[in-house]
Amino acid sequence: MTSARSDSELSSNQQSMLDLALGCDLRVSDPGKHEAIKARHRAIKTNRDAAAYIHEVEDKIHSRRKFRRHVQRHPVN
Repeated sequence: MTSARSDSELSSNQQSMLDLALGCDLRVSDPGKHEAIKARHRAIKTNRDAAAYIHEVEDKIHSRRKFRRHVQRHPVN
């Protein structure tokens, strides 16, 4: 992605993807962090910032899935 494009405003499709990431982030995050997460989401205006946020949410979800699989395989008695 070129610098001019990464600093451009979000298209409606990109905004939809960002909104989806917000929903996922809220679902896997501690409720005490929800207001800060929503504020960050509202502040995102460029493709670069949106991509960074979406990748962070993806990483958060992948980490949670790995942990859950590990817990399910080795339950605490």
